Amino acid sequence: MTEASLPKRREFLGRIAAGAVALGLSGSIPRAFAGERRLGSDVTPSDKWLTAVTGKHRQIFDAPNHENGWGLLHVRNYLNTLRDTYHVTHPDVTAVVTVYGMGTMLAFNDDMWKKYNLGTASKVMDSANSPATTNVFYKASGPSLSVSGAPIPIPADSSISELQQRGAVFILCNNAFNVWMGLLGGGDAAKTADLRKEFEASILPGVYLVPAMVVAINQAQQHGCSYMYL
Repeated sequence: MTEASLPKRREFLGRIAAGAVALGLSGSIPRAFAGERRLGSDVTPSDKWLTAVTGKHRQIFDAPNHENGWGLLHVRNYLNTLRDTYHVTHPDVTAVVTVYGMGTMLAFNDDMWKKYNLGTASKVMDSANSPATTNVFYKASGPSLSVSGAPIPIPADSSISELQQRGAVFILCNNAFNVWMGLLGGGDAAKTADLRKEFEASILPGVYLVPAMVVAINQAQQHGCSYMYL
């Protein structure tokens, strides 16, 4: 990681706060952050994801922001280049993709996006330039993802589900998960705990919950992954 990339990493808490303002939760931010450590969970964060990192070629894509699917396009290009130029595919290639920061809600299904206006909170606009009411990053219904704001259309095979079929491993940060639940809960501990349970049941298939992304990135590198910041 270069020094130039560090300011971008620091932006994500500010951008989460901006999303909270859009939800009318700005006055609750301090309480939300203070309360997140008290949350209990039926879904236990673990290091099980490391068992899925098996390819000879391994790279972790550090994506604290959704960037309107631009990061997913990089993962697709990595897999395509190894396939088309070097004739290497899964299981000999593993891409690990981080899910945290302003991209945290990518880990949840359409029901949560619609019910909690996650397009507004995450600043994700669909192809009609309206706040997304579905997880437009999970599957594509046409030739490209139904998201606007990227420099070019994001091809359908950049979707989370398509990348997973090619062996990509998506890991969700438990700390970021808790922060978002605190924000959506408006600082109310009981409401936040209930939200946490509801969202736990709505994590996308195949997404691993990890204790903390700051540790998981290090673990990935110790496990032989090269590093790319998106």
